[in-house]
Amino acid sequence: MNIYLQFPLDTIRKQQLDLRLATDDRGWLGSGMDDIFEHRILVTREPQYLKTPGIYKFRLENIMREDPLEYVMNVGIRVEKEK
Repeated sequence: MNIYLQFPLDTIRKQQLDLRLATDDRGWLGSGMDDIFEHRILVTREPQYLKTPGIYKFRLENIMREDPLEYVMNVGIRVEKEK
């Protein structure tokens, strides 16, 4: 997956991630019931500070050979305040 982040009044930064969704022996990772699973993955190891006031734009891009990715219904991003 590619994640694009545009800071307010700045250029776009790109980060490529290899996100594991399932394993051969365990199947789908994450928690869920039946065929619906939620799998939260940290995108950065260290907190990223969004200090500049303004609008931050995120864009997620599937870069797998299979598009759309079978069995994946929804993908999102969540920004949390550091504890």
